[in-house]
Amino acid sequence: MSRSLLFAAFNEGVHRSMSGNHEAAVQSFDQVLAVDPRHFPALTAKASALKQLGRTAEALKGFQRAVELEPTAADPLREAALCQLELGEPEAAALLMERAVQLNPTPGYREAAAVEVYHLGNALLTQGRRPDKARYRLARQVFELALELSPAYVEAAKALADVWEHLGDPTQQEHYAQLATRLRPASS
Repeated sequence: MSRSLLFAAFNEGVHRSMSGNHEAAVQSFDQVLAVDPRHFPALTAKASALKQLGRTAEALKGFQRAVELEPTAADPLREAALCQLELGEPEAAALLMERAVQLNPTPGYREAAAVEVYHLGNALLTQGRRPDKARYRLARQVFELALELSPAYVEAAKALADVWEHLGDPTQQEHYAQLATRLRPASS
């Protein structure tokens, strides 16, 4: 495949992914990767499409391969961390997220990552069957990571207070409820 055809296949994959046709996008990115297995943009785009398809374990492998190819790129680390959270591995996610924010230490990057993590915690508690203690414990770890990434994140503190209430620890519940109150800016 010539360089121009490789570029065209990649662009077709991007177009397909942006239009929501992630399965077809994966096929386009596979064409590129068959010719150039080290094509970083195709690798990360394919992993993103797989994640959109709910194929999180496969997406994780793609992001991990991208990290191997470009160890100084923060985004594949962040995406791998989000996959780990979706797969119920908060400890592994925290390590990956820590590396990502070390590579991109800007406050906006940390805050954006915290928001993504927070939304995953909410998804754990709101999707599917009614949450049990195990899901609340996992959500606790996810919300703690969000608060670690952005220590002034009021919503994460409030979510932790709620989770601790469901876990039956009034001391921790009160701690996070007070933290959320302290973090909330005073009304004018």
